[in-house]
Amino acid sequence: MKKQLTVLLSGLLLLSSLAACQSSSSTSTTAAATTATTTAADQTTAAAASTAPAGEAASSQTTAAVAGEIEASTLKVAAIFGGAINDGNWNETQYNGLKQIEAEGASIAYLENVGDTDAAQAARDYASSGYQLIYLTTNSYQDYCLPVAADFPDTTFISINGTINQDNYISVRIADEQQGFMMGLIAALLSESGKVGFVGGLEINPIKLGSSGFQQGVDYANQNYGLSVEAKRINTGSFTDVNQAKETAISLIEDGCDVVTPMANDAGVGVMEAAEEKGAIAIASGVGQETSAPTVTAVTVVKDVAVAYTETFKAYRNQTLSGSGSVETFGANKGVVYLTDWLTDASQDVKDRVAEVMEKLANGEIEIDLTI
Repeated sequence: MKKQLTVLLSGLLLLSSLAACQSSSSTSTTAAATTATTTAADQTTAAAASTAPAGEAASSQTTAAVAGEIEASTLKVAAIFGGAINDGNWNETQYNGLKQIEAEGASIAYLENVGDTDAAQAARDYASSGYQLIYLTTNSYQDYCLPVAADFPDTTFISINGTINQDNYISVRIADEQQGFMMGLIAALLSESGKVGFVGGLEINPIKLGSSGFQQGVDYANQNYGLSVEAKRINTGSFTDVNQAKETAISLIEDGCDVVTPMANDAGVGVMEAAEEKGAIAIASGVGQETSAPTVTAVTVVKDVAVAYTETFKAYRNQTLSGSGSVETFGANKGVVYLTDWLTDASQDVKDRVAEVMEKLANGEIEIDLTI
């Protein structure tokens, strides 16, 4: 009897050893994901091992490791914002995504208005404090935070509009060019003067892509609907200088642009105010932005980055988030880029054309050149 008990105990110890080896070599994105799964998956494994024969226990253990979902309540998630979380645009939609993650049960933390050179220390502080998932809200953080990710392999860093997938540093690309394209298309269809204006913020890749997309949207309208609209595009170099954006928009309006649109985060309010004061048509780029131009905003072309947060968080919990392969794009295909209801009168012909192009964009029937 003692010999049988010794054999049984030895078998259980061997199973535990195999379980530990399996956990350390898991195919999940990071060791953090494996560690966080311990509570749910290992409890299931232990229960199975205590009631099933050795062969069945091993099989149950494998199933739990593959199918186990990380409990949201065990996770700490942080975000580092380059601007204010109430900008009605880029940062606010990401903050909304962070709040949705909190609603699922995770603990959250965030910092606003963090400069590029300060982002690395902020990321390091969060990683040192046990945050398993850290969102970097702008690609301008990438060069500063990549070394931090290397120092904290058990933490997953998600770079919004980053360009690198590397181990625990995972990038997702937001289709800024699609938002710009739709704003350019709509501006061209609404213009009576034949001139439309785009005001961007910092000259970083997402804004450059948005500006290029705006030009291509105007070109598409010209080529497909027999128009001859000229696009004027200016980047102010700032996401926070509302007055500068406003003066830039006024200069465009005085130069003949009867439709203007911003892609400048907080500073975009200035563009909307300029349109309201000068009587030009405005196309908003974020939900709530229309309040700065209540009588002249035609429609809002939304870029809802919250979708990228909820999707990547779900993948992290399912242990399918990977730092290998190409950078995934989130655009109209995933509901990131979409239009609100029309806020001012537009002809049915214009609305039909816009709806048709939006559907083609979502279906991948329209290709936008990403050259900037």
